Amino acid sequence: MENNNKILSIVIVNWNAEKLTLECLESIYTDPFFGKNSEKTEIILIDNNSSDNSVEKISGKFPSVNLISNKENQGYAIACNSGMKIAKGKYVLLLGNDTALKPGALSDCFNFLENNENCGAAGCRLVYPDGRLQGNCKRFPKLKNAFYTYLSLNNLNRDYDMAWFDYNSTIEVDQIATTFLMIRNVLLKKIGYFNEQFRILYNDVDLCRKIYENGFKIFFIHTAEVIHAGSHSTNRANFKVRRVMYCDIYRYFRDNFGFKANLLFPVLLVRFLIVSAFKFH
Repeated sequence: MENNNKILSIVIVNWNAEKLTLECLESIYTDPFFGKNSEKTEIILIDNNSSDNSVEKISGKFPSVNLISNKENQGYAIACNSGMKIAKGKYVLLLGNDTALKPGALSDCFNFLENNENCGAAGCRLVYPDGRLQGNCKRFPKLKNAFYTYLSLNNLNRDYDMAWFDYNSTIEVDQIATTFLMIRNVLLKKIGYFNEQFRILYNDVDLCRKIYENGFKIFFIHTAEVIHAGSHSTNRANFKVRRVMYCDIYRYFRDNFGFKANLLFPVLLVRFLIVSAFKFH
């Protein structure tokens, strides 16, 4: 049963991003919504065996954070699930550790969920530190979109990428990045959280599919905004981690499109080898 004393649980996963994570936490603690509801809001932070000083610095500066320190890097999905499963809030916010909240982000999404019972999850505008907009809303991918993406034929993905959307209105969307996604806790319990087979990538797409399959909608809230540094951990991924990422990609399309996804395998393999050659040599 949910603890009705908590209205919001914020779940963050960290891996070797001490500075960004501390800035993220600072933005939460200085947020007006958090200030008014600090006793009813909990922050759950899962550290994936960071080798920097993340654990010491976070526990020292923010002792009220529920800090879970893993002995190994479990990947995003497993780590995130461990936080969501103990969350007591009416709503659970999945928040990237490379983000900084702007005033209104928490309150606008919270109020939208409160006032729209058919909304299972709500996300917001993401902007780079220099103010440029990030496109974080997409349609559910078809198999052809995977070929266009991993062959770098991005101009053919304009519909999938919602290139027509200017992010200046609140609309229903298929999927939105879990960099900032506020979800009903009761719904998370029903759908079983992230599919842990997707350890790093496509767990968010799969989660959004499950939200719709259970009769709820996902909305993009244009008045809510968050600064996002952008893919800090995945950009620094080593060979082993990057291999897991590409396995996640293949698994998603295999699970959803069956034997036809076998045609995607050589494309992913070649791209993985090319990216690895540039990243690690």
